[in-house]
Amino acid sequence: MRIDDSYPLVSIIIHCHNDGEYFTDAVESALSQTYPNIEIIIVDDASCDPATLSTLRSISHPRISIYHNTENLHLSGTRNRGISLSNGKYILPLDADDKIEKSYVQKAVDVIENDPSIGVVYCKSNFFGLQNGLWELPDYSFDHMLVGNIVFATALFLKDDWEKAGGYSDKLKAGLEDYDFWLSILEMGKEFFQIPEVLFFYRKKDSSMVNDLIGDLSVTKDAYKQIYLNHPDFYEKHKERYLEKLRDDQLSLHFSYKLMESALAAADETIKRLEHEKKMIEQSTFWRVTKPARYVIDMLRRLFSRRVS
Repeated sequence: MRIDDSYPLVSIIIHCHNDGEYFTDAVESALSQTYPNIEIIIVDDASCDPATLSTLRSISHPRISIYHNTENLHLSGTRNRGISLSNGKYILPLDADDKIEKSYVQKAVDVIENDPSIGVVYCKSNFFGLQNGLWELPDYSFDHMLVGNIVFATALFLKDDWEKAGGYSDKLKAGLEDYDFWLSILEMGKEFFQIPEVLFFYRKKDSSMVNDLIGDLSVTKDAYKQIYLNHPDFYEKHKERYLEKLRDDQLSLHFSYKLMESALAAADETIKRLEHEKKMIEQSTFWRVTKPARYVIDMLRRLFSRRVS
């Protein structure tokens, strides 16, 4: 890692909880950044996995500091602790099972340093692990953010703005704490900027907080309700745009549902027609007469397959 303290310091905050299987990838991607002034703050959220603890003990680097929670503080509490212990002007959260491209920090700092209206810089992302390919999030828009999150947590922002926002909400232990925090940044009147390049890599695996949240409707409802309660003035100020966006989304879902219904009905009619045609063929004289020949051909095909294999 090239070091030049004349550049603004960026603190990469890595949350870790029993992620020893993947943790090294995240740390190496942080250490490989081309940006010349970085510190890495690793906060272990009371891991109990021996492999994870062994990996943490093996890490030694002048730009890495490691802290251990004595109790599980969850994602919000752990990120808040890491940021409070950091010295950077800018913060970049990184989960222990994800990775960043080596030029991400440099490109993000270039954007935010040259435009004081911008409070958050992120990029495009790819999945890797159990699923590969582009993470197809909508292009950034304020109206999208009013009704749901389209910005992942691994984005660059000012530590001063984190302090003004009061950090990540500790009332959202089941997820969506990053969405709640982004709304706090929007309340400050700051803009978001998306770098049009894939610079972040999100690992898809069997179990994750996002999957757990999506799989439990009641938990999701409670989380969104809490977010609304956390930002009453913001939603009151933008209630017309909020309601208009909700209406547009509801209409889009309605028409999508109708199109799906039509497609399913057409598919059902095709299946019925093919079943009818199959039945007519099987009842035909030709089908009955050629049955012995079909049996012989099938036996020969099976015999040939065994010899080839």
